[in-house]
Amino acid sequence: MKNDIVESFVSFCRSNLNLSDNLYAEPYNSLAVCIIDCFYSLRAKYFAVTVPVVERYAKVFMNNDKFVSNINCKDLIAHIDSAGGYENFANTILNNRQKISKKFKSEICYEVAQKLLQLNINTINDFKNYENTNLLEKSLYSIKGVGAAGVNYLFMLAGDQNRCKPDIHIHHCVKDACGIDVSDSECQHLFTNAIKLLNNDYPQLTVRLLDGIIWKKYQARKNK
Repeated sequence: MKNDIVESFVSFCRSNLNLSDNLYAEPYNSLAVCIIDCFYSLRAKYFAVTVPVVERYAKVFMNNDKFVSNINCKDLIAHIDSAGGYENFANTILNNRQKISKKFKSEICYEVAQKLLQLNINTINDFKNYENTNLLEKSLYSIKGVGAAGVNYLFMLAGDQNRCKPDIHIHHCVKDACGIDVSDSECQHLFTNAIKLLNNDYPQLTVRLLDGIIWKKYQARKNK
């Protein structure tokens, strides 16, 4: 990553963003909900689509509380199976038939839960504490329909403070700041390097928090 790109991005962030904002919402405590939120957020309007999907799941399986801590990968698989499979689960529980790579998002959620269980990851703490990050990422990327945005966002939802989700808002911000866009992997490097400089004045700022600040600003601008 060229220094001038990083410096342009940092300068833009200082001038255009409220870097003192500590905005993160209450975190999820169940890995099943992280998975659903993650993949139902891709190519979808978050508040109009993703949040209602999560709330429908919580209503049926979590006593209407999406923040409980005991719903894991095994539970998600069992819930999808009990609904008659991922398509019926999408129809009757989530009321959402969105697809990625011609696959129901519910199928991707099912396959992600299966892959995690193969690595002995069942709970959100298992995910957080898994030591072989490269193997974990490789397993997730092996699922058709899972890309960088999904992998990074799942890590973020599970509590990783050092990742960004390179979605459309992030790419718009980078282009506004630097005059050019960068790849998803370069976004991660750009944010990581920028935080090293910004932490001198904003020690509480993390990659994940900067992602959220940008998302909030650009989502608000889109809604105007």
